[in-house]
Amino acid sequence: MISRTKAAYAYIVARTKVMKSKLLKPEDFRKLLNMGFDEIMRFLEETEYKKEIDEMAYKYTGPRLLDYALFTNLAKTYRKIYSVSFGDAKNLVGQYLRRWDVWNIINILRGKNANLPNDVIEETLVPAGEFSSDYIRTLINKDISEIVKELERTPYHDALSKIGSAPMNVVEDELWKTYYKTLLSIKASDFESRIFMNFVRMEIDLKNVKTLLRLKAEGATTEEIIARIIPGGYELTEDEARKLATMTFDEMVKAMEGFWFWKVSSISDLARTEIEFDKIWIEIIAKRASNYPLSILPVLQYIVLKKVEVDDLRILGWGKWYGLPNEEIERQMVIL
Repeated sequence: MISRTKAAYAYIVARTKVMKSKLLKPEDFRKLLNMGFDEIMRFLEETEYKKEIDEMAYKYTGPRLLDYALFTNLAKTYRKIYSVSFGDAKNLVGQYLRRWDVWNIINILRGKNANLPNDVIEETLVPAGEFSSDYIRTLINKDISEIVKELERTPYHDALSKIGSAPMNVVEDELWKTYYKTLLSIKASDFESRIFMNFVRMEIDLKNVKTLLRLKAEGATTEEIIARIIPGGYELTEDEARKLATMTFDEMVKAMEGFWFWKVSSISDLARTEIEFDKIWIEIIAKRASNYPLSILPVLQYIVLKKVEVDDLRILGWGKWYGLPNEEIERQMVIL
C-alpha cells in the first residue's frame, strides 16, 4: 500500500508535471532567436503568458511589458505550486519560495536608493514568498528607514540593520545568508527533508563557486572573498572555500576539478562558464528527480526550470529590443 506521504507527492508531482509540459522547448527558443521583438511578443500571446500580457498592454509597451508579464506569471505559477501542495511538501515548498521575499526586499532597496518611482520598482517584484502582494506594496510606499523598522521582527532585520554602516552589496549578501541559514535549520529527520537539504546545499555550492571565480578574477583579497561565501555548501564548505580563496585564479580552477559542478576544461569566458554551471546543475536535478519521482525533487526541478525560462525570455526580449546580435543573446541564455 502506498504511504500517505507518497500519495501526497504523487498528487503534487502530477500537478507539477502538467505545468512543466507547458514550458517552452529548446526548439521554441531557437525560433524566437530569429524573430524580432514584436514577433516574440505575438508568439508569447499564444502561450501561458497571454493573460499577463493582455492585462497590462494598456499601461506598458516594449520590454517593460515583457518584464511585467513574465514576473507576474512567475509569481502566479509559484503561488499555484504552493496552493496545490499539502503536508510536509507544502512546508518545504513554502520555505524554498521565501527566496522571493529576499529578492523583493533587495529590489525595493535598490529602487529606493536609485530614487525610482514606486510603479517602476513594483515591476521588478515577484510576490511568490511569504509576503503578500498587498504587504509588498506597503513596503514600496515606505522610505528605507521605515522598511527596516517594518521588518524588525523578521529574520532579515539583522542584515537590514547594517544599512548605512555597510555597502549595499554586503547587506544583500547578508540577506541571502539569512535565507539559506533559515533553510538549513530545517531538521533533516526523514528522507524527504534530507533530499531537500542536499538540493539546497548544492545550490549554495553553485552560488559560492560563481562568487569565488568572479571575485578572484576581479582581484579581491582572500578575506573579501570569504566574507561573501554562504555557509552550508554540499562539497564546497567554508574551509574548502577559504583554501580556494588563497590560491591564484589558475590554481583555483585546477583545484576545483574534483567537485560535482566542475565539467569545464578551461575558462576563457567567465559569464559563459557560469551558464555551464547552471546547465550542469539542471541536469543533475533532472537525474535525481527521475530517480526519486515521488518526492519533492520533481517539484523543485520545475521551480528551477520555470525561473530559467523567464530569465531566458527576458534576455531574449531586451537583447532584441536593443538590437544585439543573435550570437550575443544566445551566449547569455541557458538553453538546455
